[in-house]
Amino acid sequence: MRRIDTSGWMPFRIGDLFNVVKGTRLTKANMKPGEIRFISSSAMNNGLTAMVSNNKNIHPANTLTVCYNGSVGETFYQDKPYWASDDVNVLYPRFEFNIYIGMFIAPIIKAVSSRYNFANKWKRGVMAASEIKLPVDADGKPDFAYMDSYMRKIMKESEENLEGLRRALRI
Repeated sequence: MRRIDTSGWMPFRIGDLFNVVKGTRLTKANMKPGEIRFISSSAMNNGLTAMVSNNKNIHPANTLTVCYNGSVGETFYQDKPYWASDDVNVLYPRFEFNIYIGMFIAPIIKAVSSRYNFANKWKRGVMAASEIKLPVDADGKPDFAYMDSYMRKIMKESEENLEGLRRALRI
């Protein structure tokens, strides 16, 4: 993996980039089986721990989820609507957002979370005030075009590598 030169990156408050919304409690006893993703404080499977039909508090696709309790700091891009548990904060972008930008920003947010843990939770207000460093354009604003382009390239390379492995395994 090639290293990215981050020396020119600038800090931005998470709350300036995203509206940080706390998830909603849903106990196992109140869960109804269904087709809606239930995202909780898990470091595995994109945070998905159940499929429910409860549809009162659904968050849209094209957002990020960040665990503030349990697996603190685990950050995932969500590509389908979901219910976020009360151990998760949902980040609604305040800018034009897509999967590539989300995949670029998610590990940066996770890296910032290292000062928080089960005993020192990364609560909504603190998360919103936390800063992440991002590449900037000539005007000093986040360079979302660069983030998009970089991740498209990484995803394409990954897909090509997977296809090469598939071909090799058929031999």
